[in-house]
Amino acid sequence: MSDTTHTRPPGSGPRQGEPGEEGRTELPSLAPWEAPIIPDVPEATPGQVRALVEEARVAASDAERARVAGELNQQLDALAAGGGSREVADLLHQLLESGRLAGLADAGGRSCRAAATEALTRLGFPYALEVRPEDLAFLRGQDEAQGFPWVPTAAGALLVAGIVAEWAGPLLQGVSREGPLVPLVLLMGLSLMALVPGVLGPERSASQRAGLLGLLVLSLLQLYLGVFGGYYGTLSGGAGLLAWLLLMLPRR
Repeated sequence: MSDTTHTRPPGSGPRQGEPGEEGRTELPSLAPWEAPIIPDVPEATPGQVRALVEEARVAASDAERARVAGELNQQLDALAAGGGSREVADLLHQLLESGRLAGLADAGGRSCRAAATEALTRLGFPYALEVRPEDLAFLRGQDEAQGFPWVPTAAGALLVAGIVAEWAGPLLQGVSREGPLVPLVLLMGLSLMALVPGVLGPERSASQRAGLLGLLVLSLLQLYLGVFGGYYGTLSGGAGLLAWLLLMLPRR
């Protein structure tokens, strides 16, 4: 028996029984620097969302209802990612107020009502301010194992107390306030507006981060004007900074 290995010249065709080039299976690249290919979610439209709601409500089985609810949640997330608009906000309001999302949840247990509420909060100002308290409470109830449920309330109360003290302090002492009042009113109002997405925004969402960043900047500006300007901002700025620190605590 010969030990000689026969090699075929380059360019020769495959032997009989061997797969050709068209029959080869391309192995997926496992390079760690290559991101996995994630299928894109089709762009959501109000008509598609309404159709999925009806399909989920008339589903013949729980498994089918959960499958359609998962698709509906993806569409609701896509609506939020598409940016705020009056049409999208009105659609979400209609779905939430009509109660047609009640009892619908995907296979992972995520409620469609919670997904719609979260989508409304992600639309940003002014649509995030239109969330009904009962829907917001439901969304918070869906968020499991929150470590500090008292933080949003404490942060809001602290900021309001600082603003009240900033105004009431000079009045109680009979001291006239120096400097223009318009910047003080503007900064306090902007701080309260920044607190809203910082408290109501979903965890680690863009709206929440923008609100917290705005609260931090406004609080530091008031502290700077109060300490170095010498006429306002120390109490309200300090309260805003403490509120920001509370909101930065992990909620999970």
